[in-house]
Amino acid sequence: MSKSKVQWGGLTEDGRSVSTIWGNNPFTWSDVALAIEIADVIVDDGAGYKRRKKRLDNFFKDEDKKKRFIHLVCRIKGEKVYDDKVEVKDIDVKVEDAELVVETIVKKVKLEIKENV
Repeated sequence: MSKSKVQWGGLTEDGRSVSTIWGNNPFTWSDVALAIEIADVIVDDGAGYKRRKKRLDNFFKDEDKKKRFIHLVCRIKGEKVYDDKVEVKDIDVKVEDAELVVETIVKKVKLEIKENV
């Protein structure tokens, strides 16, 4: 995590450049928050693929999060989502897709969350 917050011009308060400029960013803060949650779930802590997949499956028992994730993956891959009422129960989420979201969103964002400011 950076020790400086992101500015609108893409620079941190200490003058460093970051790869995401929020004015040009196709992702919402909600997308970023979901990606951060997913990053915490699939963290490579020495657990094998099967364990990471099981944690991901448990995380996506929340149908709303799973649906938002699937829409996010489609946007990243450039696939058009036509129907917001698609049933997501039978869609298998892959660890690779979760890693794609984390790489695309979380790894490009450098920010500091300040409380009581």
